[in-house]
Amino acid sequence: MADLKEIRRVYELLEKNADGAVTVHEICQFTNKIGIVMSVEDLRLMVGNKGAGDYGDGLQFEAFVDLYHFIFNHEEDEEENGSEDLMEAFKIFDENKDGYISCEELQRVLSRLGLIPHSQQPQECEKMICRFDSDCNGVLDFSEFKSMMSATVSP
Repeated sequence: MADLKEIRRVYELLEKNADGAVTVHEICQFTNKIGIVMSVEDLRLMVGNKGAGDYGDGLQFEAFVDLYHFIFNHEEDEEENGSEDLMEAFKIFDENKDGYISCEELQRVLSRLGLIPHSQQPQECEKMICRFDSDCNGVLDFSEFKSMMSATVSP
């Protein structure tokens, strides 16, 4: 969680015209640059009437702090939930619970799911493990599994 000094620095960077407020447009540009894609309309809905009044759609520092915490706590929660889900998936593949996924374990789970034709299973599983086995020990640990899953779901 960011402290007020850090939030103040971000606020001051965004407050380009020194009018005492950061506009929703400026916040939107900032979030999009750091990979949190939001529309101006979404931000306006989050801000509600905090951005109304003398500053148009701008936020004074106190309102910006609330929005900042909401945006970044929400992102952290999503990352934590994603890691928890990935750990649960890892546990399904790690049938013998040794902390690693072997080619045989990968093959059995993928076979049960019907994701690889039976005739191609051993070769495909070996290729998958080799591709992501960064320490070349013939099995996938959680970090390697995470890399594999990220590559699989990324466009």
